[in-house]
Amino acid sequence: MHATRPFSFGIVLVLASVLTAGCNLFDSNKKDDSGGSPTSPSPSVSMDVFAGTWSSVTPSTPATGCGNLKYTVIPLTTSTANVTFSGTCGGSINVTGSGTGTLSGSTLNWTATGLVSQGGVNCPFAFNNGKATQDAANVVVNYSGTVCGIPVSGTETVKK
Repeated sequence: MHATRPFSFGIVLVLASVLTAGCNLFDSNKKDDSGGSPTSPSPSVSMDVFAGTWSSVTPSTPATGCGNLKYTVIPLTTSTANVTFSGTCGGSINVTGSGTGTLSGSTLNWTATGLVSQGGVNCPFAFNNGKATQDAANVVVNYSGTVCGIPVSGTETVKK
């Protein structure tokens, strides 16, 4: 009879291990009903919101920013796009350039670079921190950078 005790003890040990593993599996699949509020995801929009060609709502040619904007977004994927930017900056400098955009939540972060060729002057422009957001049926374009070494920045509402 003494020989069956180690055998019985072994079976009990194996059975206890299986039951414990099963309970842990059950607990890991159980939903958390602790009543805490879940983290809400940041709002996001589709790239389609920004797709297309947008133009300034109000024509202007500000001395320290850009006006008469034409902003085009051509989606490449659900989160990336090609962007072209043109406008009149610094009062009378016409710029046209291209770059890329990346969708993050409800904001399209974009960049654009190009060359200004006007009146015999060739110089670069760069907007490295552009952002576009939806505002009703319009898009609000924020930009900052340099045109021919002159800092320019601003916000422009554009429509299709």
